[in-house]
Order: sequence, then structure tokens, then C-alpha cells
Amino acid sequence: MTSLAWSVFALAATGIVLVSAFRESVEERFDDTLAVYLSMLIGQLAEEQDERFGGIPPDLGEPRFVLPLSGWYWIVVDAGTGEVTQSSESLAGDVFAIPQSLAQTRTSLVMQAYAEGPTGDPLRLVARRVAFADGGWYLVAVSGAASTIQDDIAAFTRRLALYLSLFAAVLLAMTFVQWRISLRPLTKLGEELQAVREGRVAHVSSDLPAEIAPVAEALNTLIASNRATLERARQHVGNLAHALKTPLSVLTNDAGRGEEPLARSVREQVQTMQRQVRYYLERAQMAAQDRLIGTATDVSPVLTRLHRAMSRLGQARGVEVELSLLEAVRFAGEQQDLEEIVGNLVDNGLKWARSRIAIEVTPSEERLAGAPFQRAFRITIDDDGEGLSADQRSQVLSRGKRLDQSKPGSGLGLSIVAELVELYGGQLTLGPSVLGGLLATVTLPRA
Repeated sequence: MTSLAWSVFALAATGIVLVSAFRESVEERFDDTLAVYLSMLIGQLAEEQDERFGGIPPDLGEPRFVLPLSGWYWIVVDAGTGEVTQSSESLAGDVFAIPQSLAQTRTSLVMQAYAEGPTGDPLRLVARRVAFADGGWYLVAVSGAASTIQDDIAAFTRRLALYLSLFAAVLLAMTFVQWRISLRPLTKLGEELQAVREGRVAHVSSDLPAEIAPVAEALNTLIASNRATLERARQHVGNLAHALKTPLSVLTNDAGRGEEPLARSVREQVQTMQRQVRYYLERAQMAAQDRLIGTATDVSPVLTRLHRAMSRLGQARGVEVELSLLEAVRFAGEQQDLEEIVGNLVDNGLKWARSRIAIEVTPSEERLAGAPFQRAFRITIDDDGEGLSADQRSQVLSRGKRLDQSKPGSGLGLSIVAELVELYGGQLTLGPSVLGGLLATVTLPRA
């Protein structure tokens, strides 16, 4: 686009320069014609001697100097008194004002200027200060209608504008074709990257021009390295879970079911360790999956299954769970992460709702703060419970924070959701619900 803008600017500048050059050329040619008439006029006046200003007017052989108010005039002015001593028949007894720059000149060179005719029409004139045999100095001027110059320039400008417009159209078409052809490989690469991101293909094609092929190879290497890193992380997580499981089980068995303080303390601390280990192992697994290229999940079937399960739990508590999917969307992430995000939020709503929970999924036009070029979608969970104040909404996202100890749970649910959403570059917000309780809004990347 920048090169095209510069090309248009260059064409416009070329047009201006050509019009200016043509104007100078037309004026020079017009001045040359007037200068010939001026020389003829001075010559004839010089030959008339004593009858110079009283005899028959000079004949320049141009009918327009006789045609009244034709724009073609000549005039002789006494340089000393400024009196008009003789003029062409075309002036019909009138005169035209000679510019001061010419009237007051002391040079004998031919000078050019624009003036205004007796009818207000523009004139182009040439003039020269001459001394005849009687010793008097006179200013002799010959003029022609400047409209001739303007008409020629206007006609040239129109033709030039037409030719430059045609050239610009051809240039624009050629630039567009060149742009489409030259960028076609990049467009293809972008489409294949989108397909990889959406999980439709495993890698980008290497069937590209030599200039872009190294980029495709580097992208494929990055994708393969990403997948390999994920698999290694999953293996390490599994190995760590297996390595910790046995020691914790031994400690639990050694503590037995005794009621002495040491046994109870060991059981409590082992349970805390198991819960914390499970939490951090899940977080490590999520971190390994963060931004995995090519991972995509259909939202509708996942939430439909989750809705059925949560509806059964809600019926047992007298709470109706509603699901609204306005448009089919795909989540750019793992299915289990989506299930954990929505599942924790709905489970939290079931603890506090009186009779109703509403789940709604809608595409969003906003861009994610963690991924500014990523499309997004929004999930909202409303309940009609008691809701939370602004201070409570900020506290409840803290890990292990439980505002009501009478409700079951570890206090990790919302913090897990917040960390999961953050890993995907999304956003979790809590606010008042139109149903009267809490509104949880999750913005996630859309594939």
C-alpha cells in the first residue's frame, strides 16, 4: 500500500510539473509571436519619421488588430508624460493600463507581463522602451488575448489528466495483480497455520516458493517441538504423581485409624498434602498445555454433557440449570480444561443458587488481553443466590479462600478457574447478576 501511495503521489507530482512546463512553453511561444508584432510595429513607426503619430496607423498584417475589442491591441505611450500617442484600431478609442513594472522601466529590453484589457479580459503583453529620431522615449506595447494561453493549458491539462488517470488505473491493476500473485504463498501459509491452530491438520505444507519454504520448515519444527514438550511434561507429571502416591499411602497406613493426636495430625497433613499435590500437578499439566498449537474443542457437545450432569445435581437441590448456546463455537484449548472451567463455576453456583442457574455461550468481538490477534467467545453463569459484595468478589478468587465454611469444598475451585483462564490469555470477571446473585463471565480464545 505504501508503494502504491508513493506511485500515486509521483503521478500527481509529474502532472503538476508537466502542466507547469507546458504553461512556460505556451507563454514563450505566445511571447515570441507578440515580439514579432512588436518589432514590426517599432520598425514601421521608425520609418514614418515626422508623420509617426499623425499618419496612417501601422499595418501589422493581423486582422485581429483591427477587429474591435478582440483582445489583440498595440499602444504607444510617451515615456515622459504617460500620454497615449497612438493605438490600434481594435481598441476602438479605448486604452488598457500598462503594469507599473513596465511603465516605469528604464531598460530597452523586451519585457513581458499580464494586464487587464478594456473589457476586463486578461491580456498577455510584451513591451519595449524605444527612442525615436526626434529624441523622445516611448513605450511600445503589443498584447494578445491571454484566454488563448489559458485555453491551451486547460485543454492540455484535461488530456494529461485523462492519460495519467488511465496510466494510474493500469498501474493499480498491475499492482493489485502483482500483490495477489506475490502474496499468494503467504496467504496460503496463513490459511495452513489457521488450519493447524484449529486442529484440522498437523503441520503446514512445505510446497512453497524457495523464499518462504524456510519459514514453513521453521514453523513445522516449532509445532513438533511444542508437541514434544507437551508429551514430556505429561510424562513427568505422571511420573511425579506415581512417585508421590506410594509415600503418601504409606504415611496414611502408618497413621492407621488411631485417635491419638499424632495419628490424627498425620492423617490431616497427608490429606492436605494429597490435595495440594493434586492441585499443583494439575496446574503443571495445564502449563504444559498452554498455547498448544492445533488444539481445538467444540464447545456445544462439552457443555451439553456438562449440562446434563449438573442438571441432575441441581434437581436434587431444587435448582434448575439452563443452557443457552446462541451460536456454535470452538474453544482453542483442551476439552478437559473447558470442562474444569465451566464445571467449577456451575458447581460454585449450585452451592449458592436458590432455584435457578443460567449458562450462556456467545461469540465476542473483543480481543484477548493475552492474545490481541485471537478471536474470543464468552461464557456467562448467572445464579439467583445471595451474591457477593465487591470486596468479597476480589477475595473469593484467592487460592483456598472460603467465605462460608459451612459449604463443602476446598476453596480451590475459583482459583483453579482463574489460573486456567489466565493460561489461555482469557479473563474471568465476577459481578452482580440480573437474577439477583453472582454473575461469572469467562472470556476464552475461539478457534
